[in-house]
Amino acid sequence: MSYGYSNRFAGFARPLDRDEGRSRVLFLRKVYGLFLGGIVAATVGAVAALNVGAESSAIRVAGGVAHVPPLVAWVSQHFILSMLVYFGAFFGVNAVRHVPRVNVAALFGFTFVTGVYIAPVLFIATLMAGGGHTLSANPVRDAFLLSTASFGGLTAYAMITKRDFSFLRGFLSMGFFVLLGAMILGMFIGSSIFQLAIASVGVLLFSAYVLYDTSRLLRTEDRSDAVGAALGLYLNFFNMFLFILRILMSSRRD
Repeated sequence: MSYGYSNRFAGFARPLDRDEGRSRVLFLRKVYGLFLGGIVAATVGAVAALNVGAESSAIRVAGGVAHVPPLVAWVSQHFILSMLVYFGAFFGVNAVRHVPRVNVAALFGFTFVTGVYIAPVLFIATLMAGGGHTLSANPVRDAFLLSTASFGGLTAYAMITKRDFSFLRGFLSMGFFVLLGAMILGMFIGSSIFQLAIASVGVLLFSAYVLYDTSRLLRTEDRSDAVGAALGLYLNFFNMFLFILRILMSSRRD
């Protein structure tokens, strides 16, 4: 997802003096440091949700019974409340992203919440893989590796070529709302092929967001919103991971 900062000089290059070049490098280091910190916080949140606490419930699966971690069970049973917590954390970090120190804590708090929020999906993916019902033998691991490789490759391409991807703005805005509408429609259509199509489009859309946001990062003159920039990159990675995971969770029959 994109984030808000000035783009007055996007679209053309101009020589950088030494101080400005150093300032830009420091800004990029801070943004990507915060982004990586967010990935770590989300991982901690997911691992905690999947492993902390005594098993509180059990579900029947092929070949036996699986014990559900309590936090995973709570998120699954209180979906609306969990979603409100997720969006509350998102709007919270946006509200304080210009407040020093508080913004960093809010960013890591939000990314931790996202890890907890998707823990039920990770749990189900692991169960399905254990029964041999997924395309990948380990969909969670493979989705993370593919997301990391894709994000890294797209970021490197944008930085090395220094191409201006601002022309994607209209396409991304339209694509986001089309994807959102398709996801809502998918709730009422029980077609696995349709769900796979949505996931494939989602991967392509957020791959384009990576190019667009990285291009903006390289051109912005406003370096006061590193947290907002890191949040945008994190959401790109997070959504890419979820859509790739959905593809890898599909059955071989699909």
